[in-house]
Amino acid sequence: MQRLSGAFTHLLNLLSGLAFAAALLINAANVAGRYLFHSPIFWAEEVTTLLIIWSVCLMSYRLTLHGENLSAEILKPLLPRAALRWVAFVLAAAGAILCGYFAYNAYLVVELVARFSQVTNVAEIPKQYVNGSIFAAFVLACLGGIVRGLSLLVSDQLLAASEPVEVQDALAGSK
Repeated sequence: MQRLSGAFTHLLNLLSGLAFAAALLINAANVAGRYLFHSPIFWAEEVTTLLIIWSVCLMSYRLTLHGENLSAEILKPLLPRAALRWVAFVLAAAGAILCGYFAYNAYLVVELVARFSQVTNVAEIPKQYVNGSIFAAFVLACLGGIVRGLSLLVSDQLLAASEPVEVQDALAGSK
């Protein structure tokens, strides 16, 4: 499961990076067009915003998997490691359930805008692609919560991974 999750995380990182790089290139081309040629790209700002939103939403799996979205920091010094593992499991399970609920509702919105063939104002991109980013974020967060919960049932390896590297280094130096 770890290899599959790692490969999936790598794919999402790649897609997120490509979306962000495309947003940067479009933005740079728009700036050059506007100031050098006095001819901006009329759809650039809308598409750039959409690509950045997708870039962020694609990272929701990794963030949820490593517990970087929900945590109980105030409890860490008070509870033993085994109890922290169960707190992390409960948070992952509750997060997965909530994200599943929100994903379902986001799907209903995407389906509605697709049925009415709504498009964005400038670039005329179908709005199901725009609103689909929210649906994708909740689906990915739900999957990340499920994988995190299952992993925490097997071992407490993900507990250490939820700390930023700087915090891990500081804690290792203080012991």
